[in-house]
Amino acid sequence: MEFGNKNRNEIMSYLRQSLYKNISKLRLHISCCCLCGNPCQQHPLLCQYCQADLPYFNHQLVPYDLLLWPAIAKIIPIRHFDHLLAIAPYVWPFDAWIGQLKYQYKTEFAALLSYLLIIHWRQYLEAGKANIISNNIMILSVPLHLKKWQERGFNQAHLIAQKFAQHFSYDYQTNIIIREKLTENQVGKSGIERRKNLKHAFSIQFNPQLSLPKQVILIDDVVTTGTTANEICRLLKRKGVQNITLLSLCLALPN
Repeated sequence: MEFGNKNRNEIMSYLRQSLYKNISKLRLHISCCCLCGNPCQQHPLLCQYCQADLPYFNHQLVPYDLLLWPAIAKIIPIRHFDHLLAIAPYVWPFDAWIGQLKYQYKTEFAALLSYLLIIHWRQYLEAGKANIISNNIMILSVPLHLKKWQERGFNQAHLIAQKFAQHFSYDYQTNIIIREKLTENQVGKSGIERRKNLKHAFSIQFNPQLSLPKQVILIDDVVTTGTTANEICRLLKRKGVQNITLLSLCLALPN
């Protein structure tokens, strides 16, 4: 019996989806939580009990948009992004997971962190706090310099943003923000030193026949002073972007 190309493609798509679901179920069946060692129910690296106990920002006390929190507005007085969302402060276990992803090459943590970011964004939307038009959103991620990408082998922000965008069917563009300058590590630098270090570090490159959307979500792993995001968002605003949400896993709060 012969099938047309359309039927054959539908069958192959169904088989792929079935295989993926079975593999996902198997991974959960044989997995254990990376924090407590107990079986997992939702994600292969995190059980539901540890997930519930993570040190999230308490949104009964702190607004989803952290720029509405006076303490954060004071930390980041100059900003070219309009909203700032983060799951939690940069504390354990988030700092350990991000460190293992970036410096120990445990890329499986990108899936875990994107999973938690997806949940956080969905809760934000369900809370009715976002003025979002989903069919006019572009996802961007903070880029690495080519040399650093080659040394590390991946960009952690890209891995997280890719899964995030795929889940919500948002448009994800990987080649619009270019990191032109190989900058020094920002750790330990003052705000003035950070801004000087990042001056002319980025450029915006896209097809001049196309226009950037009015809404952009910029994804990064950790926000400290917002200097990196500010430099990128300043360029995006010059290109006509009107509303930028900086979406991060963690916010590094001062001691």
